[in-house]
Amino acid sequence: MTAKSYRVIIKGIVQGVNFRNFTKLEADRIGIKGYVKNTRDGHVEAFFEGEEDRIKEMVATVHIGPPSSRVKEVKLYEQESLSNFKDFKVIR
Repeated sequence: MTAKSYRVIIKGIVQGVNFRNFTKLEADRIGIKGYVKNTRDGHVEAFFEGEEDRIKEMVATVHIGPPSSRVKEVKLYEQESLSNFKDFKVIR
């Protein structure tokens, strides 16, 4: 399997609802590397790097989000090259 890299923008009620920690736990469980952070405009931005089937599982997971979140939209932008992240981080 070839590793892929995606920039992901998650819109909806995704800040102040434990979304970043939820995303990290799920990324570690699924085996995704990258990071997640809040954006100034109220969204969450993440980078997911890993095998395509694992990324699909991760995207399906953030579509649901933690119980107190309300995800309205998830946008994927495939990246040209890998960043070779060592693990998955929450950026404050």
